Amino acid sequence: MRLFVAAELPGEMLEALAETSAALREAVRGRYVAPDSFHVTLAFLGEVEGSRVPAACDALRESCAGYGPIDASLRELGCFGRARAATLWQGVNAAGLSALAQDVRRSLRAAGFALDEKAFLAHVTLMRAARLEGRELPMPCLACGTIDTVTLFRSDLSGDRPRYDALERLLLG
Repeated sequence: MRLFVAAELPGEMLEALAETSAALREAVRGRYVAPDSFHVTLAFLGEVEGSRVPAACDALRESCAGYGPIDASLRELGCFGRARAATLWQGVNAAGLSALAQDVRRSLRAAGFALDEKAFLAHVTLMRAARLEGRELPMPCLACGTIDTVTLFRSDLSGDRPRYDALERLLLG
């Protein structure tokens, strides 16, 4: 099964992201991420045997134990990739989120999980395969909130859009 760990976002931030996504639909063609799939990925585990899920949950519990809720705010839009097929995202400003991501990754590696070596960038993916050449992007909607939930998700890519199922949900603090 394909697994990742993510910080779930509070309602006010999800609403602002949905508004930004709707404005982007007017300006840019591409594959939009459904608002019910918005999250900040802390660690991507990739394909993992089902028997290893309890070890991932243990590592997640250990790494989140000392954290309380994290204040966060939405920032500017950004993109990865080329203008013809970019991944469009909105940044998240949260001082404690980077430290949490480091601790989650450290615990998962110590438990024997292989993770990518990409530097952590707190963001929410809004669109894939975006065609940005010559497009003016709308101003993103901004919002603040408190992140208090970290979740181990299983992702299923077999349908017409990704489906994420929570396997373990932890409240910070």
